[in-house]
Amino acid sequence: MSILVTGGTGFVGSKLVHRLDDCVITSRNAENAKSKFGTEVTSAIQWDYEQGQLVFPAGLQLESVVNLMGEPIGEGRWTTQKKKRIKESRVKGTEQLVKAILQMPQKPEVVVSASAVGIYGHCGEEIVDENTPANSDFLANVCTAWENATIPLKEAGVRVVLLRIGVVLGKDGGALAKLLPVFRKGAGGRLGSGKQYVPWIHIDDLVGMILWAIQNQEIEGPVNGTAPNPVRNSEMTKAIAAAVRRPALLPVPKYVLRSLLGEFADSLFASQRVVPEVAFRRGYQFKFPNIQVALNNIVNS
Repeated sequence: MSILVTGGTGFVGSKLVHRLDDCVITSRNAENAKSKFGTEVTSAIQWDYEQGQLVFPAGLQLESVVNLMGEPIGEGRWTTQKKKRIKESRVKGTEQLVKAILQMPQKPEVVVSASAVGIYGHCGEEIVDENTPANSDFLANVCTAWENATIPLKEAGVRVVLLRIGVVLGKDGGALAKLLPVFRKGAGGRLGSGKQYVPWIHIDDLVGMILWAIQNQEIEGPVNGTAPNPVRNSEMTKAIAAAVRRPALLPVPKYVLRSLLGEFADSLFASQRVVPEVAFRRGYQFKFPNIQVALNNIVNS
């Protein structure tokens, strides 16, 4: 039986697909997606949530589903249209995926559906685990609606894992791919005071947590997809600079990023001291619990 991955051509999805033996992906351009992976992908299903409902091929049998689809939040200003795409790509897309799964004669055993630590909002110095209530800002509302879209699966007896993902660190995408060139030029620096906590995770550990959640039947509900040691922005800045062997001397004021990025800049200054309590309790073994070791691995790989 296969594992279905939505968002399989993205930063995290691509890394996950390379770890799977029998994988089916969805894509707006199925032919191109299939050629990207070759034999690693058994088949690619044409699907664009804006164009119509997801229809699975007859006879498709799925062991599990990993839902990673969503408009990137860090690319472009948060215009009204951008915010609409951020929400609809996650909520409407997940609703369509759930509807297609519920119509299957034999449903998958587990669905691992992405969410984000944005659900907690700004938490200052407070240590945040999976029991911390949701905030009420834009990203928190998106995440709440995103998670709620999976409720019909749980009601139908499917095990659902809601992976609340932090800042994913990897060489080929995400925030770090944009930051490394800046830091290599010696132009990197902390954001504002640098006191805000950053809930980070190495991409290898995030993929590892997805596979761990699929394989362990006791894992269910919210799971923080973050490393066990959140660091302050100033600590992360120093670690990036040390990894590329360049100084990091230029702090970036909030008003500068606000003028460049608009509302999205506010999320970069939010403090989220998120810990993966469920992963601790259930025995997930992190490969990269330390920020400097994680960044050295990424930069030197």
